[in-house]
Amino acid sequence: MKNDVKSGVGYIIPFGAIIGFFTALILGEYLISIVIAIAGILVWFLYMVVMESSPPSNLGNLIIFFGVLLSIGVFMGFGVSQNMWGGVEFVSEGSLFALVILFFSVLTGMLFRGQPIIQQTNPSYDLNVQEKKWVEDALKNEGQSSSSSDPRVIVVKQEANSQDKEDTTAKAKGLAQEAATHQYNNPYVYAYPPEYYYDEDDYEDDYEDDYEE
Repeated sequence: MKNDVKSGVGYIIPFGAIIGFFTALILGEYLISIVIAIAGILVWFLYMVVMESSPPSNLGNLIIFFGVLLSIGVFMGFGVSQNMWGGVEFVSEGSLFALVILFFSVLTGMLFRGQPIIQQTNPSYDLNVQEKKWVEDALKNEGQSSSSSDPRVIVVKQEANSQDKEDTTAKAKGLAQEAATHQYNNPYVYAYPPEYYYDEDDYEDDYEDDYEE
């Protein structure tokens, strides 16, 4: 809330600069309009630095807008001249200078538009209802009142829920059974078929029969 008030008061500076710029432009004081445009944006930046207020999200658009105002003032002051017959002539140097100012102001504004404005937020140290209850119980056990201002360190150990323990145990048993029945843990998965095994006695009998023949 305090930061919003600072930012709201800071908007008065560019708003007043815009009014002063167009007033000087209507009166034909082009040099004063240039000074007002430059001073408006600079004073606004200095205000944000001194008051430590966060820049607005539309900072890039405001930079582009003040760049357009500055280029208009430069063009009207140095890019246009009146000849002896009352006509208007364009001065190339002043027009190019105004165009360069417009280019760099738009470029700077686009860079600020691409960068997100990061606002520092104070970390919240509020306790929930359960944590407050734990703190009060710890203070009561020590004989201290909860309104005491003495700094103390309280360590609260939260026990696991019995249901969570049961779920963890059941999951561990299921994993153990799955690992036991896995094909890589079964010694009989890669055993040879029964027809590859012969009885030793049968093998000796066959060998003797062949020898007698």
